[in-house]
Amino acid sequence: MYMKKIVLLFLILNFVSEGFAQNKSRTLFDNANFEVEPLKKVNTIGSDISPVIVGDELFFAAVREEYFHNKLRESKNMAFYDMYSSPLDSNGMTHGMRKLLPGFGAKFHEGPASYCKATGELFTTLSNTIYPDTVRKMFPVENIKLRLVIKRKINGLWKTTEELPFNNHKYHFAHPAISITGDTLVFSSDLDKENFGKTDLFMSIRKSGKWSDPINLGKEINTPGNEMFPTFLPGGILSFASDGHKGSLGGLDIWYTTFPKIGEILNAGDKINSIFDDFGLVFQPDLKTGYFTSNRPGTGSDDIYCLHIKSKYKIFRGKVVDDFTNLPITSSSLQLIDCNHKLVATTQSDSIGNFQFEITGNDCLLVEASKETYQEDRKDISGVDYVDLRLKKDSPYLTIKVIDKETEKTLSKPNLLVLAGAYDSKSLKIEEYLLRMKLNASTNYKFEASERGYFPNEALFSSVGKVPGEYTLIIPLEQLVPGKEFILENLYYDLDKYNIRPDAAIILNRLVRILNENPDVKIEIGSHTDCRGSQGYNMRLSQNRSNSVVAYLISKGIAPGRVQAKGYGETKLINKCADGVSCTEAEHQANRRTVVKIKSY
Repeated sequence: MYMKKIVLLFLILNFVSEGFAQNKSRTLFDNANFEVEPLKKVNTIGSDISPVIVGDELFFAAVREEYFHNKLRESKNMAFYDMYSSPLDSNGMTHGMRKLLPGFGAKFHEGPASYCKATGELFTTLSNTIYPDTVRKMFPVENIKLRLVIKRKINGLWKTTEELPFNNHKYHFAHPAISITGDTLVFSSDLDKENFGKTDLFMSIRKSGKWSDPINLGKEINTPGNEMFPTFLPGGILSFASDGHKGSLGGLDIWYTTFPKIGEILNAGDKINSIFDDFGLVFQPDLKTGYFTSNRPGTGSDDIYCLHIKSKYKIFRGKVVDDFTNLPITSSSLQLIDCNHKLVATTQSDSIGNFQFEITGNDCLLVEASKETYQEDRKDISGVDYVDLRLKKDSPYLTIKVIDKETEKTLSKPNLLVLAGAYDSKSLKIEEYLLRMKLNASTNYKFEASERGYFPNEALFSSVGKVPGEYTLIIPLEQLVPGKEFILENLYYDLDKYNIRPDAAIILNRLVRILNENPDVKIEIGSHTDCRGSQGYNMRLSQNRSNSVVAYLISKGIAPGRVQAKGYGETKLINKCADGVSCTEAEHQANRRTVVKIKSY
């Protein structure tokens, strides 16, 4: 076979480069089924090798027609290659006549090549001679080595603009594969001092316009045999041909691995490889079509084949929502599990609760969603394309929003006290200015919310009869501004008494805390009575009660200049219950109150 001879002699070989991309959980080789079809309008009875995708054209190297059937030239590596092109249709098939690339057609080898779209450069394999007529007289042409050059299209012609600096007439440098960024070149060479085998893969890095010395890619890739025809594939994959790796189907096989960090070396599989030589694999960017070369029985000694790529997988989508509120649940954990309870894949729901997996159409699969504070939900997704997973709270959860009573603006740093009701203290968290906690079932709660610059407020909430889910409690606070008045709720005195009772001390201790947290506040303590009793008596009683409160505050460290006592008696009733009006005890109680008035802040 002609290509076998080329391999043994290290003759013209070709690469293509499609560059780097983000890694996926599976490579294209795992995801796809491949259907192989020869490119009939490209292949000839000669050797056609190493396809390169350049826009809507396919570049490739091919033996000139004048050398067809010339066995002597073939045996001496004198059936020279040139670079040709053919247009591609929407299905990835070539159509129209193939044409010699403008600027090619010299008397020695030209090709294979690799194209970098980012830089417009065509990295090309050439015979290592500039003056072929002179060289031919000095020594046999079959001894001429190969070199690498960079060509650019100038005035419609592909012209050599740069020689790779490591070219050396003692060794072959061939089969360029350039990365999508144009700064990493992989190629094949027989550098004796560096090689693990007959031909190895090397790398050179371009930095600030200069190429590094060749770097051997190491024994993970290179074997005692031949490694050649590298190409960059989508997904951070380096492909190459080798006859030295274990597990080969025969001759040169196409292999692949991750790059630049070399991972496991994997065979491209029997849908692509054969018992013959297979090499030079490239993919279209849309991953629907690919191309490679093989010398399996066909039109000529080496033919180019088209790969039609069909995904084995479909996209399964779903959404995770709160079963109580129907709101999406973000960052929930998703597990894809087969019916043998083996974990297949994992992911997380996005900012609107959506998620997706790649699955095959006939797998028996389950998907499970979970998140902290929720019960898991699992569903069989065999035969369906979409599912809603509904997570139920494992307990009632209460979100407490503390707001400015006048502006309704959420306060950013509220303090919260649980005055009554058992709960798990570890569950109390601040999430974006909201206080959130897990409630015990069938429990009555009492909360006090406070913040600097505001008067505290209390609120009640009961989990009695509440199913697991999300609940919200809004506690409004009033600002401490001059002139504002606040009633000290539940501050009681014994009949006709003004001493501070133990239960009243609890209320006043809260006021002490407020004054300590707001050291610039000055207040008036105003006591009020109902209408029963004489006005003089009520005035004296209310003044004494205010005095008692002020004395208590001073005893707790509040400066005397910050608190003022004022008795109002029955002069400021807040309802109809004046003298002679029949009222309930509750209505009279409303008038018996102690009021804190902000004097300055």
